[in-house]
Amino acid sequence: MSRRGSRVRDFSVLRSREASGLLAPAILVFAALLVAPLAFLFRMSLLPSMPAAPLDGPLGLGGYLEILDPYFLGILWRTLRIAGLTTAGCLLLGYPVALSIARSRGWWRAVQMGLVITPLFVSVVVRAYGWVLLLGRRGPVNGLLTVSGLREAPVRLLNTETAVVVGLVEALLPFMVLSLEAVIRRIDPALEEAARGLGASALGAFWRVTLPLSAPGAATGSMLVFMVATGSYATPALLGGSQVRMMVTEIYTQITAVFNWPLGAVLALGLLAVSLACVGGAMRLAAASRAPGVT
Repeated sequence: MSRRGSRVRDFSVLRSREASGLLAPAILVFAALLVAPLAFLFRMSLLPSMPAAPLDGPLGLGGYLEILDPYFLGILWRTLRIAGLTTAGCLLLGYPVALSIARSRGWWRAVQMGLVITPLFVSVVVRAYGWVLLLGRRGPVNGLLTVSGLREAPVRLLNTETAVVVGLVEALLPFMVLSLEAVIRRIDPALEEAARGLGASALGAFWRVTLPLSAPGAATGSMLVFMVATGSYATPALLGGSQVRMMVTEIYTQITAVFNWPLGAVLALGLLAVSLACVGGAMRLAAASRAPGVT
């Protein structure tokens, strides 16, 4: 028994070394492309912060105090607010689409899936310019409002938070739909039928059965949408302009226009910290809401 146990331990050690060897390239790439740039960014954030910063001088944490300025806190709050509204909009629109795809079969399911995935093949910049044409003062939306009599004159739809939220919802909705559909497809339809048989309405069956069982997919989709929304640049820049400044656009301005690289690094790391906090919260929510009915 001892000889056999020794062989098992030797085999386990060998497998462990093989696994470590296979992971080594991935670890090196991870360190080179993520850890090293973050380390460089952190060191940059410790340099003195000023316009046209010389990128030299004593290291310190003084730059991190600037993020507490009401101006930057307002931008951070706007970024989180827009990301939260975008996530809520994707959830409200994503559930019906995901339910329809998950419960469909054959060619109709393929058509719906194609309609969801196809926009991902078009550049976000192109889609944002499409919204610029739609929401402009002479665009179809304003034309419909004036023709219908709801407005006497064109209204300003561009350069508003509403325009940014609409553009982000359209751009990120596929991520939410795919996350929800993957979970809803694994939910046994017999559970909903049993709830209907016990007297629940269609909405009641969804609220009491489908919604709790699909919570992990909703958490995953919300995490993806929220993170991408907080880090989006093209859509807020084109639809929000200088009137709706988000954290990424402010970072871009500090680095390319003000040449204040240390402050840009501070804002970038602050946004990263918020994103990681959101990821941690979403993962805890997904773990807490995981139900045994989803396999």
